[in-house]
Amino acid sequence: MPISRLKMNRKLITTLIVIFFMTVPCVSLSHEIPKPSFTIGLTLLNDEALDGLSGTGVTINDNDTVAYFTVDYHVSPGLSFEGGVITGHEVSASLPSSASGTWHGTKSYSTSGALTITTKTDNSYLFGVKYEPSTTGTLGVYGKAGLLFWDVDYIVSGSGTLTYNGSTYNSKRFLQVDGSDPYIGLGLSYEINKNTLLAFDYISTASTNQIEGVAIDLNGYSLSWVRNF
Repeated sequence: MPISRLKMNRKLITTLIVIFFMTVPCVSLSHEIPKPSFTIGLTLLNDEALDGLSGTGVTINDNDTVAYFTVDYHVSPGLSFEGGVITGHEVSASLPSSASGTWHGTKSYSTSGALTITTKTDNSYLFGVKYEPSTTGTLGVYGKAGLLFWDVDYIVSGSGTLTYNGSTYNSKRFLQVDGSDPYIGLGLSYEINKNTLLAFDYISTASTNQIEGVAIDLNGYSLSWVRNF
């Protein structure tokens, strides 16, 4: 892991720990700490991993639908820790024969014959904090931030061959990258009853560094069901 990324991750984790200890006094003083809750939902995700291949004759499908599951543990009425899983997703790009250019910074690529490049992202894991200001009525708002841990494979398939960074590939994985990036999110919730809510939110990653030239850039809209224990 690059030193700059490692420093960023340590800084964010340290911030989360500081927030936790700052909220401990609030736990003892508050009389209405919400119970832990779990969330199940679907996200329409946009992944820009292949947008750098845009050009004449290139078709890019950069959307996929994923499921996610999170658990929130409250440390004060308005603040909770959030941990969860986002299921894996795929996006793809169809390239014509004889396409060429640079990708992932200064790495060259070229095609001989038509082919498809697919990125397969495994299950991603997130850990962060969620802030929910006090509101009246059935509508609520919240914001959240934390770290998303990801692992992605780049795979080429089809009758053609891909030359990437000086090596030639055909129907195989040519790049695997893993790392972590900060995420932020904003959302609205609607209370159905005391222990059940519907939620709609937006989440986005903020790539802070490139690994092997790969910068992760995800964003998506989610609809979810929230249940308090």
